[in-house]
Amino acid sequence: MTKENIFAVGTMHIELFLPSEQIGRNAIIPRMTHGLNIVTMRSGNEDVTDCDALITENLDISLGIRTADCAPTCFSDGKKIGVAHIGWRGLCLGFIEKMTENFDTTNLSIYVAPFLHSFEIHKDFCYEQIVQKFGERYFSEKDKKLIFNFKDAMPQTVYDARDTGTDLSLPSYRRKDSGRFTTVVSFI
Repeated sequence: MTKENIFAVGTMHIELFLPSEQIGRNAIIPRMTHGLNIVTMRSGNEDVTDCDALITENLDISLGIRTADCAPTCFSDGKKIGVAHIGWRGLCLGFIEKMTENFDTTNLSIYVAPFLHSFEIHKDFCYEQIVQKFGERYFSEKDKKLIFNFKDAMPQTVYDARDTGTDLSLPSYRRKDSGRFTTVVSFI
């Protein structure tokens, strides 16, 4: 693992594993459904087959999330840590806000690992949900294609500047054989 893939943000220790199969620690990783379910991990034996976010106060538990282009988002308030899979749908449905309700916001640190900063969309269900939430301010046109600026639509937090769409060392759903990477958060 290289230094650019290990971070300390607030009370969080964050590691990015490329490829995701090389996780060096026992991290609990949910089977994501692109939904809004959050599971609080107390013992480490909770069912994580239908959720897109995990939270724990247990110092012995590390939490992980596998992504390619969605935004792996880590949370900590010093007493709890959490990790969430934020895609365009979760962003539109207020998943970040739903996660922050579980933390003391006066001490909250948020870190967003690499994700796809912008992408083409069509005027379909995705477009309609984004317009309903944000209006059209995060759209632009490039080469006659409608582009959604996902990065600017995300709340201002601590970002990893890398973009899964342009950094070939990171997996992207938009490339063949892209794979996934895993973001793991634990207590410092």
